[in-house]
Amino acid sequence: MRWIALSLVTLNIGIFAWFLLIAPGYQADMASGSLSLGFDGHKIVLLSEISPEELPAAKKTSESGGASFGAGQLCTLVGPFAEEYQGENILQRMQSLQVRAELREIEMQGQMRYWVYLSPLSSRREAYNRLRELQSRGIDSYVIPKGALENGISFGIFSERARAESHTESLKEKGVGARFKEEPQMRSERWILMPPGSAERLATEFWQQLQLEHAELVRRHNLCSEVAG
Repeated sequence: MRWIALSLVTLNIGIFAWFLLIAPGYQADMASGSLSLGFDGHKIVLLSEISPEELPAAKKTSESGGASFGAGQLCTLVGPFAEEYQGENILQRMQSLQVRAELREIEMQGQMRYWVYLSPLSSRREAYNRLRELQSRGIDSYVIPKGALENGISFGIFSERARAESHTESLKEKGVGARFKEEPQMRSERWILMPPGSAERLATEFWQQLQLEHAELVRRHNLCSEVAG
């Protein structure tokens, strides 16, 4: 009985001290909608305290693991890889370090090319009639089967602007209303795509070792909107 009485006295003293010293600050924090932590002085901010402007950004960061693909942001590209397994090996090394990355086929702009052509005609029949006329005059040409210039006549694609201009002028001298346009030659390449902030998580030593092992690889930045898909 004596120990029970001492335990009750001790418990009552503890409760009295809690109400006297701690409870007022705790109640004030609860009334303000937040709770202070005693370990590092940081405060837990309740969801109700986040302003409407902050809430969408907080939600987006949470869902994307701290990285987003907003307009104007730059993604990091590593590559290109001639073989898929080469990219997969490096990708696995990055992912083992908890870095977000993925291997993708990306359309990259190559060398400019210059297309000499005759504007599209009203029908496929008319296009072939004009083709026969041109070929009878010894002019090398073919009907464009699809695309923006469908049913037009092509006189060749050149890698040099000067040659395209020269050929266009030569056709005009023969009474053919040719013109030329420049367009980039697109090619599909394998690249490792890293969202904003991911590349910075890899130590300098990682990139140095990668360069030693694969001197042909390039690290570059592109707008995420152009490569993320």
